[in-house]
Amino acid sequence: MDGTMESPIIATLPRGHRMDRQFGVIFDQLPTHTDDLTRIEGIRTREAVLLNQLGVYCFAQVALWRHREMNNFASELQVPLARLIDEAWVSQARSLCQPVAPPSLVRPSSVFRTLTILTCALMAGFFVVYLLGQHRNQPLSGVLSADITSVRVPAPARLTDVHVKAGDEVFSGQPLLTLEKLEHLAMIENSEKSLKEVERELRRLEAQAAIELEWRKKDVERELADVRIQIAEARTLTGYPAQASRSSGTPVSPVSARSAKTRPARTSTPGGIMFFSRSGQVTPPGQPGGNLPAPARPVRVAEVVRDGVVSDSPQVTVDPLAPLEAEKTRLESLRSGLSTTVEDAIGVTNVKAQYLEARAQLENLKAASREIKVQSPVYGIVGQVRYRKGDDMAEGEIMLRILHTDRRYVMVYLPTRRVNEMSAGQEVELRFPGNHEYRGQVIEMPLMADATTEASGETMAAVRIEPVGKVWPSVPVGSQIDVISLR
Repeated sequence: MDGTMESPIIATLPRGHRMDRQFGVIFDQLPTHTDDLTRIEGIRTREAVLLNQLGVYCFAQVALWRHREMNNFASELQVPLARLIDEAWVSQARSLCQPVAPPSLVRPSSVFRTLTILTCALMAGFFVVYLLGQHRNQPLSGVLSADITSVRVPAPARLTDVHVKAGDEVFSGQPLLTLEKLEHLAMIENSEKSLKEVERELRRLEAQAAIELEWRKKDVERELADVRIQIAEARTLTGYPAQASRSSGTPVSPVSARSAKTRPARTSTPGGIMFFSRSGQVTPPGQPGGNLPAPARPVRVAEVVRDGVVSDSPQVTVDPLAPLEAEKTRLESLRSGLSTTVEDAIGVTNVKAQYLEARAQLENLKAASREIKVQSPVYGIVGQVRYRKGDDMAEGEIMLRILHTDRRYVMVYLPTRRVNEMSAGQEVELRFPGNHEYRGQVIEMPLMADATTEASGETMAAVRIEPVGKVWPSVPVGSQIDVISLR
């Protein structure tokens, strides 16, 4: 089927044909010579009419079909490709294109026989002319047609499911196709990309926060350990247990009081290391022997008189461990909330909120309906679906056509010389296949000619005839109908 075209077959075609990329050799206008395509077994009146509308009039055109042309014509005729192959349309057409063998040569007849034949031919010609004159207003030929509704793509979408097939009878509102909006799919894809980017950023910041938290914990633990050491030393140097014993009512020994009086005063710097001196001053860290701060407030303790009598004057006692205990509390609180503090400082908290928001948005997009249910707008017969599952479709493209079997009409191309035979609203007689007669009514009369025949140069006008009276029979759309004027 895919071989090169045979030039002897092309030579048999009349002039006016052209090469089409989809349908091969076709005629844009009616050629001077046409063949009866119904002689090919499998081509009925419907297929013959549709082939004529597509520019196929001769056996030679069918004989030149290759696989591509057969596939395209099968789609236009709404028949399976396997039917064309099984019924061997191309082979039959080639057989019909075979040149007829020239008749055998005969002996020249006598002069009398020749004159007799010529006389008979002239008489037959006159008789035919007479009959044509008597029947010049012969019945018109029309084609049974029906309205067609084209179902188009409502928005850029992908075909996900097909619920019907060619030839199915469908009713208004019946599901035909299921589509998936490409815009929604693109939004989901973009949301997934954004979520992955935020997730990568979150993982990076969490790793950075883990490193930051590790060495900050070490710093806090080190400072907390220093403060604990200072508290322990302060308890030892200040005799805090002895004072605690006095406050609890336990007698203070003179030795303990004397040693407490001679111990150096102590100050503390929260978060730092303390240096003690006999003068009662503190040298800050990093400045040993440098500019010393003002002396810390001395701790007044009970003085012991040489004769062993304790003074009765009121004594003010200040707890020297209070600043260190406060610093210890602060460091412990800082350590407990260090993880949250570091995550806030690095930005983990904000990015984590962005990640949760992006994931929720993606889940909402996936949960939202992105399907388009295409339903039949009318009652009729489904034609061939032009797409397959998984195909992407642009907005406005035709997905399928529905033939309105309940809205049929006959389209007649009336020669303009006979246009006075019909008028809008006139009832005409229609002869369907099988010589069944029905009535129709002229609905539309054109204001000007629609076409011109190449053979005779006669102009034609398209006339639409719709049913009237009893219902027309269920014959295939494309059948040839005879129209007889009632005038």
